[in-house]
Amino acid sequence: MPIFEIDQGRLKPFARVIPGPHLYESTIRDLAWSDLEAFFGEGLFPVRKEAPVSHGRVDILALDGRGRVVVIEFKRDVDRNQLAQCLEYAGWAASASLDVMAELYDSGTRAGAEAFFQDWQIFTDSETPQTIVPPARVLLVARAIHELTHAAIDYLAERSVPISVFPVTVYRDDSNRQIIAIDAEHEPSAAALSTGSSLEANVTSRTRVTVADLIAAELVSAGDRVVFERPRVGERYEAQITAEGEFDLGDGRTAGSPSGAARILLDGRAYDGWNAWRLPERDNVLLATLRTRYRQAIEEPVSEPG
Repeated sequence: MPIFEIDQGRLKPFARVIPGPHLYESTIRDLAWSDLEAFFGEGLFPVRKEAPVSHGRVDILALDGRGRVVVIEFKRDVDRNQLAQCLEYAGWAASASLDVMAELYDSGTRAGAEAFFQDWQIFTDSETPQTIVPPARVLLVARAIHELTHAAIDYLAERSVPISVFPVTVYRDDSNRQIIAIDAEHEPSAAALSTGSSLEANVTSRTRVTVADLIAAELVSAGDRVVFERPRVGERYEAQITAEGEFDLGDGRTAGSPSGAARILLDGRAYDGWNAWRLPERDNVLLATLRTRYRQAIEEPVSEPG
């Protein structure tokens, strides 16, 4: 898919970058780690980068809002051997306990079991640690997937195995500016997401949504004020949504996603930002509620004219 910038009425092309050996396994992995929500479109609790497990290292280990273990792997090209490795990691994750996650915990700013349980309770906004629930999930980030392996992933996805593929392509212009194009090709089915969730983000379909999408749909406006309150600990934060769908925190800092903004304000602790930020001038509605409305609107079948 050619990508161009409109520059003074002309099309300025971005060329696809030919990936070196470490572009996906290192550079793109580190970009994703810096803001998991911006990359994957959902709030995730980061457990550890390069997490050591019994038979290897998981590129990124995380938990989702329901308490499911999320195995995230980054590959330049995926063949059946690499798919098998990802499924082996998922098999390990299926039996991993909350104590195992606590032992592995290293968010980059905090580490260790005590910090894990404190941060996990903040992320889930609960007074007691939420336990792990099955099934474990696999998020696979890659430039390309071999044809036969693609068929195997299709087979798994069609049978509600929670594996999602995120094709990622890097583009660069002649000024050395880079663009990363992220797509979600296979995502967990409704059946795989239908049990035990109290979060609004997990009872809808998994259509990828950004705050910029809400602005385009006129559900949110540039300049809208948003607030994030934690009554149990007496904390309240404010931010303003920019025209680009980012969060201006009012002190010179900005964040590219709701969870990224919450994480900055909580000194590196993860939080599900979609279920944190409200719009006080719009009936105090949650961003998660507006995301649900957006998904429902774009997924509603359009009637053919009679």
